[in-house]
Amino acid sequence: MAKAKAPRRIALALQGGGSHGAFTWGVLDRLLEDETLEVIGITGTSAGAMNAAVMADGLVRGGRQEARLRLRQFWEEIGKMPGFAGLFGLLPGEFQAQMRLEQTPTYLAFDALSRNLSPYDLNPFNFNPLRDPLIKLVDFDRLRAQEDLELMVCATDVFTSRRRVFGRKEISVESVLASACLPQMFPAIEVDGQPYWDGGFSGNPAMAPLLRKLPKCDFIIVRIDPMIRVTLPRTPHEIQDRVTELSFNTTFWMEVGGLAVILKLMDAGLLDRGRFGRILFHMIEASSELEKIAASTKRNNSEPFLRYLFGLGRNTAEEWLARHGEAIGDRTTFDFKKLLPDEHWGDLSTFPS
Repeated sequence: MAKAKAPRRIALALQGGGSHGAFTWGVLDRLLEDETLEVIGITGTSAGAMNAAVMADGLVRGGRQEARLRLRQFWEEIGKMPGFAGLFGLLPGEFQAQMRLEQTPTYLAFDALSRNLSPYDLNPFNFNPLRDPLIKLVDFDRLRAQEDLELMVCATDVFTSRRRVFGRKEISVESVLASACLPQMFPAIEVDGQPYWDGGFSGNPAMAPLLRKLPKCDFIIVRIDPMIRVTLPRTPHEIQDRVTELSFNTTFWMEVGGLAVILKLMDAGLLDRGRFGRILFHMIEASSELEKIAASTKRNNSEPFLRYLFGLGRNTAEEWLARHGEAIGDRTTFDFKKLLPDEHWGDLSTFPS
């Protein structure tokens, strides 16, 4: 009898992006179908933090099928929430992807109101619609107690501007809500007496803290925040949306750049490959598709739109696995070092010892 192969261990880094997190749901759903993969760690920010907590709970509670079920239940709950979903009714999701919320009277009225009144004025009772689905679907006590899966979420300290990474033993509904707290929409979330805003301002997602805890494995980044826009932002809404995208992307690329430096120094023999070279890196993204979708649709929680993004995520993961699946456990498929301008480095062998 042939000896069964050991599962290929992977860790996941999940970006934020509001309703676009349904794309990540689709990616995760496809990865969870692959029984050769074992998830040993997850780090997430904002919508990525919610995907991370729900998925981790399912894995700990009942394995990959339970994780798939709970992710589906979570996004179904999102689709039932009051919000901008009502603007589109049952229009096909692919049609909604071409629409801009900022061109609708309801969105314009909300935007005008939010520019003159803060969440503390509009939401004095601090109601957060994301709290109930998280409490309903995630057993945070169980997640804190288990030791089989590393889990981290990131939020930004309003007072100090520093990020706080909540590890497995600190994970709670408050820390996940803090990671997804956009200051224009929600009052700051307090954890241990400190107010926090969205983790995207300081780490989208926070990767280095998880990498330090991982054994040899593959690290898969699921990226959803668009880097490229092909038209110049001109309206106030377009400009503000692009400013937010640039802010969240800057934290991501700064951390990726830091990893690239480590890999560059390792290749030059200046760092121990046995210690720093134990992780293989991959990235799953659908930039060409997500960059066509207006940033305002991150607030569109209609079920057809979420299902469209889910399908896009599944298809993207399917195509990625077809191209790179055999590389998992064998080689890196995304070379961070290419992000570093060579002229800034030159011949690293000339560095003083």
